[in-house]
Amino acid sequence: MALARACLTAQNPLEAFAALDRTLDAMGYPVARIQNAAGRRALMVDRGGARRAAVIPVDGGEHDLRSELRDLAPNRPLTMLAYGGRPDAAAHRRLSQAGVELGLFEPLDANVLRFQINRALAPATAPTRSAVRAPLALEVDVRCRLRTRRERLYTLSSVGAFLLSDEPLAPGRRVSLRVPVGMLRPEARGRVVLAKRPGDTSLPELPAGMAISFRPLDGPSAAVIDHLVAEQLAALAIRPHHVRG
Repeated sequence: MALARACLTAQNPLEAFAALDRTLDAMGYPVARIQNAAGRRALMVDRGGARRAAVIPVDGGEHDLRSELRDLAPNRPLTMLAYGGRPDAAAHRRLSQAGVELGLFEPLDANVLRFQINRALAPATAPTRSAVRAPLALEVDVRCRLRTRRERLYTLSSVGAFLLSDEPLAPGRRVSLRVPVGMLRPEARGRVVLAKRPGDTSLPELPAGMAISFRPLDGPSAAVIDHLVAEQLAALAIRPHHVRG
């Protein structure tokens, strides 16, 4: 899918924010455009669930926006994300102190955008995963029976993966895949547990593709993947303690 491979870039912050708005809309997220009296802009994403998400620019004004956005629905939790260039240490501290939890940093891959918005909307009471996952821009070789094909990862953990595919394999199919991590290529064996074809409107938070549950990995392979995932989640967070994934 072309959108899943796109990076969001624009000539200036206003154009970038408008491009982000259009991309979220194309992904199926309900977006409300907010502008306060000082001209500060935000994008409110609300699926009607337990949480709401608000995207604000990295470049300041977050304290005013935070209080105004929370006042729109004071009884429902709000997760704030900062969009723009990666902030320096001072801006990072400023955003963290204002309660901004997650980052959407340019150049922004559309898969990272989807993952971060889903993460922001996830209820605090969501079931705990057996291993945290992260979006990773890696291609993997997937073998099923005698056929091998290359697919791109959406997310990866040490217990499973979601692969982007316009032709996902049927649930129950046994597969093996190799994950290129530095000089290592951990091999994971497992089975498809969920398939979503293009045009399928169920599970709107997911792209077209297939979820794979791994058999238990050997210790070194699991450790390599866990380390890679932890690094990626840390790079996508404003507040270090925010690891919901």
